[in-house]
Amino acid sequence: MVLKPNFRQIAVEAEGGIPTHGGRFQSEVEGSFLAIGENGRVNVNAGWEQSSLLTEAERDVGPATRSLLPQSDTYSIDATIQRSLDKVTDASINLRLDQTDSLSLLGPAVPGGDDPLERDSRSRNLTTTASVNGMLGDWRWSLSGNYADADQLTFTDRVTGARDRFDSSQQSFGGSANLSGTVTEGWAGPIRLSLTGSYSGLRFDSESERSGAITTTDLGRDTPGVFGSLTLPLLDPEYQIGNIGRVSLTLSGQVQNPSDFAALKSWGANLNWGVTDNLSLIASFNQDEAAPGIQQLGAAPLVTPAVTYYDFATGQTVEITTTTGGNPFLLAEQRRDLKLGLNWEVPMVEGLRLSVNYNRNKSDDTSNSLPVLTPEIEAAFPDRVTRDANGVLVALDQRPVNFDQVENSQIRWGLNFGKSFGQQTPRGPGLGGPGGGRPDGAGAGRPRGGGGGGPRAAGGGRGPGGPGGLFGGPQGGRWQVSLYHTYKLTDKIQIRPGVPELDLLNGSATGSGGGSNRHLFELDGGLFNKGLGVRLSARYDSGSTVTGGTAGDLDFGDLATFNLRFFADLNQQPKLIEKLPFLKGSRVRLSIDNLFDAQRKITDANGVVPLNYQPGYIDPLGRYIELEWRKTF
Repeated sequence: MVLKPNFRQIAVEAEGGIPTHGGRFQSEVEGSFLAIGENGRVNVNAGWEQSSLLTEAERDVGPATRSLLPQSDTYSIDATIQRSLDKVTDASINLRLDQTDSLSLLGPAVPGGDDPLERDSRSRNLTTTASVNGMLGDWRWSLSGNYADADQLTFTDRVTGARDRFDSSQQSFGGSANLSGTVTEGWAGPIRLSLTGSYSGLRFDSESERSGAITTTDLGRDTPGVFGSLTLPLLDPEYQIGNIGRVSLTLSGQVQNPSDFAALKSWGANLNWGVTDNLSLIASFNQDEAAPGIQQLGAAPLVTPAVTYYDFATGQTVEITTTTGGNPFLLAEQRRDLKLGLNWEVPMVEGLRLSVNYNRNKSDDTSNSLPVLTPEIEAAFPDRVTRDANGVLVALDQRPVNFDQVENSQIRWGLNFGKSFGQQTPRGPGLGGPGGGRPDGAGAGRPRGGGGGGPRAAGGGRGPGGPGGLFGGPQGGRWQVSLYHTYKLTDKIQIRPGVPELDLLNGSATGSGGGSNRHLFELDGGLFNKGLGVRLSARYDSGSTVTGGTAGDLDFGDLATFNLRFFADLNQQPKLIEKLPFLKGSRVRLSIDNLFDAQRKITDANGVVPLNYQPGYIDPLGRYIELEWRKTF
């Protein structure tokens, strides 16, 4: 929080990390400028991220001519200007530009050769948004607009010496207007209304060239829409006799009219009962309709040769040719969601919060990429599979398909417990609550790639004692721990009428990572005091079994991973700053992801790990160590 009337700050951040197995180095350099004045602020950020190539040879699973993770460079710059036009009106504009260049190796150009087939690509994204909001009497109004342009160019070598090209461009633009306020005073409080009118446009074109044959697509979608919500207080002890808590009902509805689909209608209802100041219950139901994404519909075919793939029908890992792209025959999806929740701040134990949530989803005509090729999936989509005369899988068309019906439900429950000690400081947002959220900077970050080890937390927020700090101000300390358990009740898919139902909790799968895990446990805890802190997060899932064909079942073992963070705000170490003045304004973070280098063990019916499920494939990074230093001027 900045309270100075005129504030200027320049910050520089550098971080670098390596997996303990070696073979790859990842780094980032970022600079930022922040100026806050009486009438607004200006914020500019620029950065460069680099990751080196990781090959199969560096994990002893294949040749040096095929990569597990690509080489990449990402450059980005974004700027925000915010101004107060008068006492009740604010305006802001944001601009962001980023570009990523990547290189992957697809295998030898000739069998046993040293020259690799390459795929190099460049993606470039430009995003702009602008908004203005203010007051009209007691009503708040807002206007916003946006424009984005995303371009991609990919070249892929072929063993014939030719080079395939894939080029796509997407522009999105739109705007919205919102008006919200109190309609009238009801019997239990003010009745509030929010109305939003919106328009969004999409333009997508792509071109794919393979062996001299060119395939082009040119699609567009215009979607006007209107959204409204009405909040009705039903009970409030300040208005009625008796006290059974506060009850409110929110009704919402939306209509969108895509130019390439029939009108989409959605509605929902949310009932919130604050039984006491410490106990609340919530029940909500939503029914939505959604059109497939424009790239799911219209992306040009992209063919990738020499992809390693596990064939459930034969129990072999083979190299195949895959085709991705769009499917213009996809249908609109219909979703129905039910949620029941309880949140309780235990009055007998200060700082302890308990929550229980039940969620159920039923959806029709969901759009998905072609699932992993189990015997059930092959029976449902035989036209997507190509085998040679000996039954060996040679090609797979992975373009999106519609599932007839999807149903899943789960219960998530747990606790969050935290307290301050020493000199008390105001608690900031995000200190973990009924939903089990973690504090800002507490292990959340940009994914680093890899598999079973979980997401690679790179940013980790901005460290303690500053924007995104862990536990608020620099004085005193705080500890916090949360533990949550998710128990999946159902996870089923009906692909097509007449095809056996897929039960992902009992032998079926749609992805290469196996079926659904019945149990998931999440632990997160940390301690912060006098500028020093540590945070540990852990995750355990119970694994699954996938029923195979003649090759037998495939067992996906359970997996437990731990991530550890150490951080220090050197500003709160006066003796060190006195000796080394250059460290003033500095923060340091050391993170270790997948602390024990855990790998999910995947075995076939004979207890053998298939080639495609070697640890080098499912989690190329493994244990990952990163050091970050940030300094403000």
